[in-house]
Amino acid sequence: MTELTWSDELGKRVRSGTWTEQAMSTVGRIETAFSEGRWESAAELVDYFMEEAKVCHVIYSGWFEKFSGWLVDRGIGYEEFERLYELLSFPDGQAFDATGRIPSERWSNLGAAAERLANDSRALSLEAGEALESLEHLRESWRQLHDRWVDLLSGLMTLAAESGGETALEEMYRFALEPYIEERYSVYDLRERSYEETLQRNLYTSFEAMRGHLSGPGRRGEIDFEELEDRWVLRFDPCASGGRVVRGDPDERTGSRCEPPYSFGVTKERHDWAWNAEGICYYCAHCCLALERIPAERWGHPVRVVDPPRYPEDSSGDQPKSCSWTVYKSLEAIPDSVYLRIGLKKPDPE
Repeated sequence: MTELTWSDELGKRVRSGTWTEQAMSTVGRIETAFSEGRWESAAELVDYFMEEAKVCHVIYSGWFEKFSGWLVDRGIGYEEFERLYELLSFPDGQAFDATGRIPSERWSNLGAAAERLANDSRALSLEAGEALESLEHLRESWRQLHDRWVDLLSGLMTLAAESGGETALEEMYRFALEPYIEERYSVYDLRERSYEETLQRNLYTSFEAMRGHLSGPGRRGEIDFEELEDRWVLRFDPCASGGRVVRGDPDERTGSRCEPPYSFGVTKERHDWAWNAEGICYYCAHCCLALERIPAERWGHPVRVVDPPRYPEDSSGDQPKSCSWTVYKSLEAIPDSVYLRIGLKKPDPE
């Protein structure tokens, strides 16, 4: 069974399979390969698990550099950063000092563990039980690092809003997101390619990103997927980044990051860059800017349409609201309301 294939469209390896199969976690695919004795397939997928994680890690590292520099230039002292590092300590007690060696050291250790697991799989030197145990250690190590990146960035966003108001948060976001938008989303510029030409890329990278975040039950990267006549819908229950911020963390038995001792912010006012809604966690607002508002400003259409949970009304109770991404199959199918909620008007068809 071939698990990976080359994509000329993306210029890299991708997972093979239907869209329904793309909604399955890479962790689950590795487990199946181990259980069935498909050791080479498992090794390939372990390598690919790290590729998915790398997308998130590199983005977060870049955002931290931009956010922290922006805050320091505006007088935010390093003691505020130190407070966050201590608050976000790992379960083993190590503080998450993002200006030092900790993130790179943890990431290097993660890569070394993945390499050992893949090599041992190819060497047929593991029993299935040993392989599954090593995989769980790999998944959990990435979860711990990933979640501290999200929390740290949420804390820096809160510092921006507390020091200069929520409009300052938009300013910091736009400053930090510019290279990210150019690298990941300029391909959706209608002046370069038609909307239909980018649909397969858009949908695949949506699956890949949320698998890398370890979304879904048990933080394994599972995604609920539905195809409708005019759109595809991906649901994350929970989204492992903003959704975990508002809900809390069952893995580490800690509460919502919108409550003490974290007290990370949610919108208190309505903004075009946060769907003109109150209660949007500051971290979640980046999806509005990066996936909807900025692409619509520049190219006339959102890349994906996001329906996030709000705090506190959507984030508590027995069935807290999941987040969803919708990719419409045509520009015509995108509702007028999608543009209105980000302060724009849907362009007239040419």
